[in-house]
Amino acid sequence: MMHTIAQGSGMPRAGGTSSLMKSFITFGISSLLILISLATFLITVEWQEFRRASAAHQSTIKLKLLLLYAEKLSRERGPTNAILGNTDADDSQLRQTLELARKETDNAYARLCATVGCNTISNNLTSELNVLAHELAQERENINDLATMPLNERGNERISAQIDRMIGFIDKIRPLITALSNDVITALSNDVITSSSAISLLITEARLAATLREYAGQLGSALTPSLSFKRERTLKEQLKLERLKGHIEELHMRLSAHLAVGALPAEIANAKTNMEQEYFVHATAYLASIEASKSLQTLPSPDTFYKTYVPLMDSILTLRDALLTEAEATTTKAKEDSLLALSVVSILMLVFLALTIKKLRIIHQQVVVPMMQASHALRAISAGHYQEITHSNNLPEEIAEVMEGINTLNRQINARIRLEHERDELVKTLTLQSSTDFLTGLKNRRGFYEAANIEYARAQRHACECCVMIIDIDHFKIVNDTYGHSAGDWALTFIGGILQDNSRIHDISARHGGEEFICMLGNSNLKEGCMFAEKIRTLIEAAMVDIGPDLTPIKLTVSIGITSTHDQHPPLEQLIEQADRALYMAKNLGRNRVQRFDHTALAATAQYSLL
Repeated sequence: MMHTIAQGSGMPRAGGTSSLMKSFITFGISSLLILISLATFLITVEWQEFRRASAAHQSTIKLKLLLLYAEKLSRERGPTNAILGNTDADDSQLRQTLELARKETDNAYARLCATVGCNTISNNLTSELNVLAHELAQERENINDLATMPLNERGNERISAQIDRMIGFIDKIRPLITALSNDVITALSNDVITSSSAISLLITEARLAATLREYAGQLGSALTPSLSFKRERTLKEQLKLERLKGHIEELHMRLSAHLAVGALPAEIANAKTNMEQEYFVHATAYLASIEASKSLQTLPSPDTFYKTYVPLMDSILTLRDALLTEAEATTTKAKEDSLLALSVVSILMLVFLALTIKKLRIIHQQVVVPMMQASHALRAISAGHYQEITHSNNLPEEIAEVMEGINTLNRQINARIRLEHERDELVKTLTLQSSTDFLTGLKNRRGFYEAANIEYARAQRHACECCVMIIDIDHFKIVNDTYGHSAGDWALTFIGGILQDNSRIHDISARHGGEEFICMLGNSNLKEGCMFAEKIRTLIEAAMVDIGPDLTPIKLTVSIGITSTHDQHPPLEQLIEQADRALYMAKNLGRNRVQRFDHTALAATAQYSLL
């Protein structure tokens, strides 16, 4: 039979790995490891940048929603102040305005919670928001109770305290705003994200604008008690107003300084101009007119003040929203740019890796493998063996000529291989026939001893009990004498079939000679062996045995002697002798029976040499 080494089949087995293949494998693995390491490094860098940009984008969205919630909560103080300072008996319009403001606050809270996961995620932000919502609900109930009292019963102190508690909610939100702002700035702290400084500046400016709006709102809230009771401001109230105006002026200066850095987008520039005109001109003039008013009766009511002052403050919110929108757009672009960079680097690395693998494969197929095949084939020929080389047509000319020259030596060795193969098959057939009984298909005596010795050694190693039984056909000579030896062969074949059909996979059944059969039952005690032997005896006794096409079926019986190893595992020959003595006793006791070996059987057959 011809052996073939095909092009691209890989390294030949018979000569080990050549130095050429070792060098190629070392080079290929080193190249791939370097390339994979580089690709992993670049992809990891881009992935980390994408994660930072995504985290910054998500934190920007959360910050925007948190600032919106703070603004709605601050805006809710306007109608709250109005209803607390109301002097009219009919306050239904004010209550409707307040409920609308509260609804807007709740909607902003719901949007924020939907984003940060107040009901599913437990962290500092969600815990603080849940506590804040609970406290706000309690304060709203207090405001409702206070608003039902006559103005003189509410008192200046109660109104001022209630206003301060509402202002205090913003103080509780401020650390959360700072934390989210820091999250954005921290995520963008790596210089790889080129827009990090711009985003950080926008976030800082938006926070300044939000804080400016809050202090502007507190300034309006500080006027509520004096406007409610049409009285002069106390020294404490006046000091508070001056302090708030100082904060506002400081924030105005800081915000203007920040916005003066670089060119501003059109929307931010327009919003800044509008804020300067609306709040720092009109609102400031309106507040100054109230403070300078000489007639207490001409002071506006809290409701009138709220309706005039709050719209002027909205210009600050417009600037804040423009800054947040620009920050969100910038983080979105940073996220998209990072994702694009990650995709491009990943694709380029995969393409480069694929090209490298393809090139290594071409070198392997067209140079390394052909040279190894040629070398191996020459070594095989020198040792008296042949391996044909088949190759593709695109090999270098010199290598192709060498392989064709080697292939011309194949005929003689190929014929030799074919003859050797036929010889081996014949040996296998003869070996099988030498251990098999041709008539029954069971193992013959030689085959039994070969298999039984192996199984018995295994039973000894694992301390497993096993049984040996010998089966003899009763009055078999009469069958041969009466019906002929052909009928005897049919009877023997029938017994062999019974044993084959009922034996387990590890049992060993064989024709021991003449009309005698032998079985070894692995992993069976004497009781189980006797049950199996009785089953065989009963099946044979119950059957009508076919002894030839022209003869009437007959009845047969068998005698069976059986023994087991118990705990001792004597030599196999001794077990077989014990089974033979038990069989001899079964014959003496009238045949057609199963007889186990014991002291009685030993004594009864002691005078006979059975093996």
